[in-house]
Amino acid sequence: MNAQPYLSFNGRCEEALKFYHDAVGAETVFLMRFKDGPPKLIPPGGEELIYHATMRIGDSVLNLNDDLKCERGPFGGFAMLLHADTEGEAELFFTRLREGGAVLMQMTAVPWASRYGIIKDKFGMVWKVQSGGA
Repeated sequence: MNAQPYLSFNGRCEEALKFYHDAVGAETVFLMRFKDGPPKLIPPGGEELIYHATMRIGDSVLNLNDDLKCERGPFGGFAMLLHADTEGEAELFFTRLREGGAVLMQMTAVPWASRYGIIKDKFGMVWKVQSGGA
């Protein structure tokens, strides 16, 4: 058994998929548009929006979609922890993820990791990036 995050974007899912691909090497392994789903669920003018996508970051799997009703509200109460293999990789991911977003904590050494920083990306997702440690 496993549990996987399901992230909803307000019409920006395709942009998020590309951003995460460029920022951390995420791979889109499945993508289905509303036009390919149940016809009664297609939002007006939303045929090309993402009904469901699956993305892989390293060994982790995340699911994404466009939620035009914003039923789930803004991201909150959780963060994605991105554990890089090296300090250089952590710095690179941190730099890429902060593009268009906000740094909540600069990369620094902390008792549990050699490098650790926190970003809220341009979609409102909070990322904790670290290398070394547990």
